[in-house]
Amino acid sequence: FKEFVIDFTETGKTVEEINKALLAKGIFGGKDLSKDFPNLGQSALYCVTEVHTAADIQELVCALKEILN
Repeated sequence: FKEFVIDFTETGKTVEEINKALLAKGIFGGKDLSKDFPNLGQSALYCVTEVHTAADIQELVCALKEILN
């Protein structure tokens, strides 16, 4: 599996807000790191495993684009 962090600080939205919007679309968002690692700002940890298809990843990307616009 692969883990990566996305910093949403400059979007003006919190990870909590983003995760709620993702969940409304049926997508489980990333682990909110803002409380455990405040120096990372509004960052979330995502994990992709062998059960995630390219289509799943593209769905996440499209959902994030929509939420952040």
